[in-house]
Amino acid sequence: MFGALVVATSDQAFADIWDDDDTMEELVKDIDNGKDNEDDMDWNEFKDSKIFKQEDIETQGCIENRQDLSNNLADYEVLRCFEDSDYAY
Repeated sequence: MFGALVVATSDQAFADIWDDDDTMEELVKDIDNGKDNEDDMDWNEFKDSKIFKQEDIETQGCIENRQDLSNNLADYEVLRCFEDSDYAY
């Protein structure tokens, strides 16, 4: 019998929840509908993403402040900031 041992080495074994979205609105809709769920979003990856960079400065600031408050970013915080950029304060 022959067998193969496959070992996957990767820093990230799954796609980021925003990878299949073109806009923040699409991501927020997916979060709200329960399609996307992530309580520990990779802030460095997210802040460099296309959808974050194309969002308005107020929403970006809100999301960044939520990250800074807890040193962690959850999907519901992105949703709340998108709905109300004053959520961070």
